[in-house]
Order: sequence, then structure tokens, then C-alpha cells
Amino acid sequence: MLYGVDIGGTKMELAVFDHEHNKLASKRIPTPTDSYDAFKHAIQELVFETDRELNTRGSVGIGIPGFINPDTGKAQCANVPCVNDQNLQVDLELILDRPIKIENDANCFALSEAIGGAGDKIPTVFGVILGTGCGGGLYINGKLHDGRNNLAGEWGHTPLPYHVFKLAGEDFPIVKCGCGMHGCLDNYLSGRGLELIYKHVADQTLSGKEGPLSGKEIVQLFRRHDTQAERAVEIYCELLASGLGAMINILDPGVIVLGGGLSNFDELYELVPPLLSKYTLNIGQLPEIRKAEFGDAGGVRGAAMLNA
Repeated sequence: MLYGVDIGGTKMELAVFDHEHNKLASKRIPTPTDSYDAFKHAIQELVFETDRELNTRGSVGIGIPGFINPDTGKAQCANVPCVNDQNLQVDLELILDRPIKIENDANCFALSEAIGGAGDKIPTVFGVILGTGCGGGLYINGKLHDGRNNLAGEWGHTPLPYHVFKLAGEDFPIVKCGCGMHGCLDNYLSGRGLELIYKHVADQTLSGKEGPLSGKEIVQLFRRHDTQAERAVEIYCELLASGLGAMINILDPGVIVLGGGLSNFDELYELVPPLLSKYTLNIGQLPEIRKAEFGDAGGVRGAAMLNA
């Protein structure tokens, strides 16, 4: 059996797959973020409990919202601070008594969508997560591409393009990112980014609306033709097209697959593609932008596939 463990900032999920990548069972529990011992124990209990229930000893692949430094072997994971600077792989292999594989969660997502998903049989797949953050993973010619420091695909930490200030105004907020830099796309193309853009637009137009709106509420307003929501979505789509355009120029992918909560904003697949040519070289065929085949299960499926 193949066990995939998807670690998030609030929950972790273990799912069981057979070697044809069919999901057989799954379980979710809260993610301990303050205690490294509690974090390790939670994973140990999930794995051992599954072993007992299935009377097997599954292989374990783990997706984390961060990366393992290839030089030190230590983890960096902003959303789960207790694992920072810990020898996560060594420690987990010791308590689980088996070899494991650990990958960035966006890489797991890209792997899942490249094999049997929305990018199946396409040589170059750029998997994009538009959720709590903005991440990406690369699948090239039959395997994941991690890069020198296991950071390949982290396009969310490129800066805002200059033209945003013409589009949204000179007072567009420049946010300090959790990585330490300022103006990272992660803060504008994530769910909270859409909320930030809407707040900027609403404040400019003196909307009178009280309290911050969620991304889901903004999408609902957009669908009701609220002018402020339409303006916020216009800015968001331009930023998304600009960011993707840069990656298209670098990678020339065959397909771009969107995951995360905002991938369910179906209008993106109509609004963004016509904007891409403004931000790309004059090429013959732009990649299709597709919605993820496996939705929220993509990360845990890809984690299990690390051992396939």
C-alpha cells in the first residue's frame, strides 16, 4: 500500500492508495504546530494506526508546505513553525521504522496532476496552487524538477510587476511577505490576496461596506455584478496573467493546472487566458489553463505517488 501524508498549517491527512493510485481510505487530524514532539507523534499515530487497520506496512510519502534544505537536511516550513530547522526526514524515519520521502506540497500536487490528472501525458506541467498561499511545482519529462535547493517552482516569491501601479494606483499596498521580502505575488494571488485587492478597491471608492470580506464573498459579489468586486477581480486576473506569463516565458509548459481554493473560481479559466499574450513572447501556442482533476486530494495523492 502507498500512504500519502499531506501536511497543512491547520490539518494533516493520511490517505491510502493502491499501486494504481486508487484512494482506499483517509483520515484527517489537526496539525500540531507548536510542539515538534507532538507533531512527530501525530504522524506516527496516523501511520501505525493505518498499519494496524489494514494489516500491512505501507510506504510513506509526505508533502509539506516548505522544503528540506539539501545541504543541511533541515526543514523550513513557515506554516508549521515547530519543524523549522529540524532533521525531519531522519527523525520520522527513526520513529516510523521505514524509509520515507518528503516533498514540497506544490510538487506533490504537480506530480498528481501530471500522472492521471489534468496534465496527464503532457511532458511539461506547471502545477499552480492558489489557496492560503501561492505556490507551484514542476513536472518535466517524467519526473519532478526540484532544483538546486528544492525551491523550483516557487513563483509566489517573485515581486509585483511595475504595471500594477498604473492598474491599481500608486497607493496599492506593498505587503511584507513571510519570507522577509516585500511585494511577493504570494500575498496578492492567494485567497487573502484577493481580499486585500478588494479592500484596496473598496476603500478607494468609499464603499461603506463594514468589515473584511472573504474571497468566497467577493466571488459571489462579482457574480452579482458588484462594480467593486468586478474591479478587484480585474486587477487580480491581470496580476495572475502577468505572473503566469513570466513563467510561460521561462518554462514554455504544455499545460498549467490550477489547484487551491481559488481554482474553483471557474470564471478564471475564461478571464485569464485572453490576457496572457500581453505578458508573453510572440509564441505559436500558449498553454491551456486547466482546473485540477483531483481537487483537494491532489496533494495527498501526489505524496503517496512519491514511492510509486
